[in-house]
Amino acid sequence: MNIERTVVTVGSFDGVHSGHRVLLQRVVEASERYGCKSLLLTFSPHPRQALDPTNKSPLLLNTQSERANLLKQTGIDEVVIVPFDKALSQMSASDFINEIIIGKLNAKCLVVGQDHHFGKGRSGNVQHLPEIAGSSDLQIEVVDLKSLDRKISSSAIRKALLCGDLALANEMLSYEYIISGKVIAGNRLGRTINFPTANIEVPEYKLLPKDGVYRVKVKMENGCSERIGMMHIGKRTVLKQKDANVHIEVNIFDFDQQIYGQEIALSLTHRIRDPIHFDNVEQLAAQLQCDKQKIMSIQT
Repeated sequence: MNIERTVVTVGSFDGVHSGHRVLLQRVVEASERYGCKSLLLTFSPHPRQALDPTNKSPLLLNTQSERANLLKQTGIDEVVIVPFDKALSQMSASDFINEIIIGKLNAKCLVVGQDHHFGKGRSGNVQHLPEIAGSSDLQIEVVDLKSLDRKISSSAIRKALLCGDLALANEMLSYEYIISGKVIAGNRLGRTINFPTANIEVPEYKLLPKDGVYRVKVKMENGCSERIGMMHIGKRTVLKQKDANVHIEVNIFDFDQQIYGQEIALSLTHRIRDPIHFDNVEQLAAQLQCDKQKIMSIQT
């Protein structure tokens, strides 16, 4: 076999949060110790989405491109994305380790968290790994993530975001929560009150935080420097007819360029307020001015 020996870890890594980063740091350290390439094996789509495509749960913290960009920052040499389908879901724990981890990835060492499960029905766990590895030279390293200050999980981060606790979510992530997508046409109401907005389209599986107004850092693909802006997530609250759709709209401060069709990334730094219903656009404009002043007073 001519495949380079590797140190491998496996998982969905949704969020690439601080707990994940502790594990990935151990992978990088082990790869240096063994003189091997560090490799992360992950799946697309998310296993729960693949097994039940009619169920939109769980909403994910990252789009595929967001996750890829975050993983690049961890120092892992290579990320391998395996299509998750019915056949893979039916693979036994023993076959997964011997055929995939050892056979295809030529793993010298497998690094996993203490709660890691794998194989059909999540039947395999860290206690089974030495027996499954058998006579191979595969080394097993188990990282005790329970030693962290608090239980950090993708589920806990989702809960914090949906409750509006952005500060807690960002602390667990170890970075500011990201919403990225394509700029699409909106109703252009903002332009009439001097608050033009870029409307963002995101995949339906992307988790959006609790409705409200947020301070954001804005990165655009056109090469412009990072800007500050204010983002509204929720139904439009100044329309007479009831709005059934959730919209993501961002007013980018000191910016008035055409960016329809471009990809844009918003890093959420602060949650400013809950949604407010307005009787007219004058009330909306006055509140947006207050929101902008509050956001501009935040120094980070």
